[in-house]
Amino acid sequence: MNFSFFVLLSLAGTLLAALVSCISAKGQGHRAVMTLLALSTGLGAIASAVFLLSGQSQLAISQSVWFFSTPFALSTLSALFFFLLNTVACLASVYAIKYVEQYAEIYNVRVLDGLMAIFVLGMQGVLLSSAPFGFLVFWEVMSISSFFLVMADKQAASVRAALFYLIMTHLGAGAILAGFLILSGSSIFEPFTRLAVLAQSLPPQTLFGVFLLFLFGFGSKAGLVPFHVWLPEAHPQAPSHISALMSGVMLKMALYGFLVMTFSVLPIRSSTEALIVIALGLLSAVYGVIYAVIERDVKRVLAFSSIENMGIIFTMIGVAMLVKSQGMDTFAHVAIGAALLFAIAHAFFKSGLFMGAGVMVHAAHSRSLEVMGGFSKRMPVFSGSMLILALAAAALPPFSAFMAEWTFIQNLVANLSQMSPFIQGVLVLVLVTMALVGGLALFAMIKLFGIGFLAEPRSEHAAHAKAPDALIAVPIFALAALTIFVGACAPWILSIIGFADLTSFETWHTNLVVAEATLNPLVLFDVLIALFLVVFVARRLLSNKKHERPYHTWDCGQPITSGMEYTATAFSSPIRFFFRMITRTKKNVIATPVLASNPWIASRIFSLDLRQIWYDVLYVPIQHACLWTSTQVRKLQNGVIQFYIALIFIALVVTLTIAL
Repeated sequence: MNFSFFVLLSLAGTLLAALVSCISAKGQGHRAVMTLLALSTGLGAIASAVFLLSGQSQLAISQSVWFFSTPFALSTLSALFFFLLNTVACLASVYAIKYVEQYAEIYNVRVLDGLMAIFVLGMQGVLLSSAPFGFLVFWEVMSISSFFLVMADKQAASVRAALFYLIMTHLGAGAILAGFLILSGSSIFEPFTRLAVLAQSLPPQTLFGVFLLFLFGFGSKAGLVPFHVWLPEAHPQAPSHISALMSGVMLKMALYGFLVMTFSVLPIRSSTEALIVIALGLLSAVYGVIYAVIERDVKRVLAFSSIENMGIIFTMIGVAMLVKSQGMDTFAHVAIGAALLFAIAHAFFKSGLFMGAGVMVHAAHSRSLEVMGGFSKRMPVFSGSMLILALAAAALPPFSAFMAEWTFIQNLVANLSQMSPFIQGVLVLVLVTMALVGGLALFAMIKLFGIGFLAEPRSEHAAHAKAPDALIAVPIFALAALTIFVGACAPWILSIIGFADLTSFETWHTNLVVAEATLNPLVLFDVLIALFLVVFVARRLLSNKKHERPYHTWDCGQPITSGMEYTATAFSSPIRFFFRMITRTKKNVIATPVLASNPWIASRIFSLDLRQIWYDVLYVPIQHACLWTSTQVRKLQNGVIQFYIALIFIALVVTLTIAL
């Protein structure tokens, strides 16, 4: 089968969708563009899936694509991410058909559709490029198009978030470019395989510097703390289908780039690099999940949850680097497989959650969880899909995120005794931190679903919420189904992407006290579900009694209102108090007496300001330093032409000295 033809056809279809959007009349062509984009990305998903099933490890697409003289190729790793990208993009395109029509007065639909197609094309090119030049060109296409997509509604908050994102993404792109230039000797047309050869001859100090450049470049795009500050600002401001692509797929482009550079190009020489990655991963996981718990903006909750998820993935990668530097290649292989399985899970459940958040925001006319509630009765099918996605995000069995963490922790514990005391301490810290993060992630998802979907609606808009259109609901349901499928078929999926050894009996089972006994969590969960279904069906068939009866909530003689319900702020209060040194929240209470004779009876307005510690500790000082520096440099603008000529002459001399 000619896979390369279908891959190129997918790229051509994506480009055609962008062109059709550009030439279509204003207010027309939206459905045609999204349909074309869905077809082209669907073709790309099928082609990459068939390539993975074929067992091939490498596929040369072309030595020259369009005006690029750089080779395009598909490997097992890039094919996996290509499949994830095109699958999510296909479903996002279907979702966008009706979603964008709801906001036709806010967005320039023609521009939005064209930028979305270009955004997808940029990510496709990143995965197919096998040389720095093509990689960087498509990386910029991806970054610039997403910059404009973030501020699609032209609101002040969106423009501010987009500019913040633009600064961070170009700092990261500059670091990646610098790393490529150092490795290739100022030539970015060398293929990655050639860079790997050149890297072998570089001194360790240079390689360490290149590693730090790549870590910052890809880590800032992945949302690792402390380079994450753009992510909770940009993702919530973008349209929901774009948020799904940015969180579910774009973050994976950074993960893909880091994996290729770390394991295929740069030789791992010491454990220092690994410890840095582990530290950033754990910091991101803890920081992200804490803010996911205390946030009340539904899209910011998901954005911080993505930071936590990427932190877990990078922690697994860091552990793989650490044990590989100690000569434990088998454990490193397991950790990489677990990280990839978690990445697959995250692509599906987080994309679905962001699309679902779009439905919630449209129904409540607000992103605040405090005005939602009651959606489970008004949108039962949609609520069921969101419940599945939330459980997957909480890494509960039988979903794939749990399977990834289970595989990783199983092998970590099994190999712990073979490590040095220092490495043991690091891995125990990883184990404890992942346990903490897992509990808080469950807390965050309970808050998201419990406050957003259960109880009574907390606003008029939420009370009149209606089920979403089928074109909006079906992609969310499909992503929920994919999440279940990946969890149920995790061993098979791992074998397809080259990790067949992780599907062995020992990997998925825990030894009990009796040596011959084992515990398989997936089988145990399946047995519990089967028993539940048997009891449920038997009760329905054998009992003549009425199984359910409506009855009003016990109210202690008082009329119940939505004001008596738990709020998102109150629900997260214990966590916010416990981590108050990190969250730095500020409470504002305005009390207005109702009776002058009794000061205790008063109307109180409560507000809570959430700040990120990294703004105060890192970014505000940098901002002040930049402002001070620019003020000093501005003094050079004195209006004397001779002074300007002298500066040009000095710059020319310095440039020639460096060049020669």
